[in-house]
Amino acid sequence: MVARGIKGSKLFQVNVLFSAAGGLYYPAIPLFLRSINISIDETSLLLSGLSLSSFISTIIWGRVADSPQRRGRIITVTTLSGAALYMALALPLPLVAFVVILLVSNLVLSGLMPTVMAEASGWVNAIDEFGYFWIGGSLGYAITTAFTGYVLGRFGIRLIFLLSSLLILGVYALARGLATNDSHVVTVNVGDVVQNHVRISGVFWLFTVAVVIFLFTDVAKNLYIPVFYAFDLGMGYALATLTLSIEAFLEIPVIYAFTRVLKSTNAWVIFNLSLVLAGLYFIINALIPPNPLLAFTAMATYSLVWGTYSVSSSALVSRLTGLGRRGTAYGVYNAAFPIANVIGPLYIGYAISSSGYRHGLMYLSAPPLIMGLALLGAFKFTGNESVKTGT
Repeated sequence: MVARGIKGSKLFQVNVLFSAAGGLYYPAIPLFLRSINISIDETSLLLSGLSLSSFISTIIWGRVADSPQRRGRIITVTTLSGAALYMALALPLPLVAFVVILLVSNLVLSGLMPTVMAEASGWVNAIDEFGYFWIGGSLGYAITTAFTGYVLGRFGIRLIFLLSSLLILGVYALARGLATNDSHVVTVNVGDVVQNHVRISGVFWLFTVAVVIFLFTDVAKNLYIPVFYAFDLGMGYALATLTLSIEAFLEIPVIYAFTRVLKSTNAWVIFNLSLVLAGLYFIINALIPPNPLLAFTAMATYSLVWGTYSVSSSALVSRLTGLGRRGTAYGVYNAAFPIANVIGPLYIGYAISSSGYRHGLMYLSAPPLIMGLALLGAFKFTGNESVKTGT
């Protein structure tokens, strides 16, 4: 069994570096496309196409990662190939070549997170480890989004991907020691939860639908809200992406607090709360006047949204699946993000382009609010241990 120590520390560090890379290129891509006069609709189609590739590959990588013996090789292949592809994106390229290489990099790097999470789900005190994992993600994202807009505006997209490549190489150096060949014999204190079920429960698939609906909010927060701040509120690149950084720093104490709460509270309650908060986040942003301070405040409320979602959702994945299907389960869980990025830009882009940002954001608040309240009512009666906290 693996207690918190070298491996737990590396899990935190891996997500710091991986999310730092994401904090560079993820919000920079729509800003870069807008700067070269690509329309919102065209950008949305492009982002959806890229995310479709990630959706498919994440599920495939997750299925492969069901085998603990393969996880070390998956980590090596995904990180080294991803670093090389990001290095290629730092070269002067025509737009078509840029998009193709970005597509391939998505296919490759999509295998890292389900593999790492499947491995960590069998560790002792996995709830605590995932708490530190999510804190690392927020910290890495916060650090780089603080200057993403400045780097993009001053030096362009090429330096963004050069720095991202170096960060992914750092991920390889740390992550290659995470996977072990004996992780399939880890014993976890799970009470009366059967950990060796081969089938994935129907509740898990309902949970996955709710995750996708939630992640539409995350897509909007990272790709559309900064554009709204930069152009409609007149804040510019640097301040717009700085709001992402401040918000990500605020996620750290929230995640830590809800990791503690999760040990004594039904995970469904916290997960459903995250959906309701996501709906309220849209409403708050729809109502803010063109004031930078209020924009920072509105973005900061997302720390509560993400803090409640991250700790509860990762706990529910491991509670709803056995150890023998953890790779597949975390593959599906991680695939929810790219599928939200496939549907989200089309759905969000249409709402905004047809109604404007303010009315569009109000419309977008309805699905997470309705889903959160419906699930809260549906699962309030259950005392089933399989949906309670712990791994």
